[in-house]
Amino acid sequence: MNLSRKDLRSFLSEVEDRSELLTVTKAVDVRNEIPALCSEADKPIIFENLTGYEDFRLLDCILRDRLHQSIALGCDEDEVIAHYAVMSGRGPGLTSLIDESPVKEKIWLDDDLDLTRLPVPIPAEGIHVPHLNLTPDDFAESVISGSIGITKNPDSGVQNCFYTMAKVDGPRRAHCLVFSPHTWENIRINEERGETTPLALVIGCHPAYELAAAYTGPHPGFGELQIAASLLNETVPLINCETVDLQVPANAEIVIEGTISSERGRYVHTSAHTDTHSPFISQEPYFDISAITMRSDPIYRHIQPTRFTDHHAICEFITAPMLLNVLRSKGLHVHNVAVPLHSALNCAVIQMTAQVKEEVREALLNGMALPYFPRLTIAVDEDVDIYDMNDVIYAMSIRVDPAVDIMTVENVRSFNLEPIGTPIKGLEDTILRSGSRLGIDATRPPLSQPEDRVKFERLKARGEGSIRLKDFL
Repeated sequence: MNLSRKDLRSFLSEVEDRSELLTVTKAVDVRNEIPALCSEADKPIIFENLTGYEDFRLLDCILRDRLHQSIALGCDEDEVIAHYAVMSGRGPGLTSLIDESPVKEKIWLDDDLDLTRLPVPIPAEGIHVPHLNLTPDDFAESVISGSIGITKNPDSGVQNCFYTMAKVDGPRRAHCLVFSPHTWENIRINEERGETTPLALVIGCHPAYELAAAYTGPHPGFGELQIAASLLNETVPLINCETVDLQVPANAEIVIEGTISSERGRYVHTSAHTDTHSPFISQEPYFDISAITMRSDPIYRHIQPTRFTDHHAICEFITAPMLLNVLRSKGLHVHNVAVPLHSALNCAVIQMTAQVKEEVREALLNGMALPYFPRLTIAVDEDVDIYDMNDVIYAMSIRVDPAVDIMTVENVRSFNLEPIGTPIKGLEDTILRSGSRLGIDATRPPLSQPEDRVKFERLKARGEGSIRLKDFL
């Protein structure tokens, strides 16, 4: 059995070997300095001197761009989304339950149990919201934002992974944002039986686990940890929790165990994927802690949830692989799909070569019909770099006839983390909202119109591609 030894530390070694790791040795304040520093970082950054938390290091920005995503997935940079789509679609990989692992080197129980001993930042500055009677102090709460939540369906036994923003509400309690429908279903089944729902927050895994946790699509009879095994192409080792009936990645840095309370409370949102506070307030469940286990020298994985870090980069894997699979399954000649980091998940760019205009329209309509987001879908040709928004803006500025190349669709499913959208009659208590979508055809005329197509050929500098400035310096 090829039992995977890949963990956060093996990934960091690969990153450091490429001189891609920023190491901060100066003392930093976790709550008030870490958020701004992580938001500014443009590559993986690790803090080794956390004031008041000498036993910990803190890490962020490990998946912010295609280079580091490609290191995590073991593929070329321009193949990241296609590779992920193929590997995650292979079905469940193997997992194996083991008895000992590094994440059990320290175990906090009883009097040792205290969430405030973890280096948890306060992600964002607060604002005044007069109509909700909110002040900046209402947003000044420490939030565990870099964990993978794990629950189990009590009927099938299948574990589900999700991302949460877990506010530290005291030494042994957190307040969890739960957006995942699968997680809510697990909670519902347990509550109907009069039982609590076990929950584990896993902090600090090899980033392939994090990308697996973002997977959106069918996975009947298996969970995202099996998808992580497929992405790694290795057997993933799991270990039993100390106090709840869940199995977690054995090579993790920190695991927080406990149960989801039936109590719901007023949850003030400190951020959303739209880089806003919207929807400001919701009713979310509490998480009662029963154990914390960790390595002897743990790395606390933080995801700074403001512009524009892993918070958005990981979420691209919710949309882009699914859209790429849909378009290719329809026989469209699609080269790649990207959700640009600075679009806050609300723009998808499709790079394609069309035989006829109808193919572009079909691609756009499929992007506009995806559940929840993106709000904007843009189609461009293969000569446009979809990772360079300057190039995409060029295509929109030169190749779009607003009278015929822009379309909108109304009354499409959105969700309640968007500041735009209206409740759907009969579904007011769900995450669903009604919104509109925009599609822009920024492609050249199709291959069937060669005379028109040649008008949009881009200029090339003489010798471009063969003459390199570096050879003359």
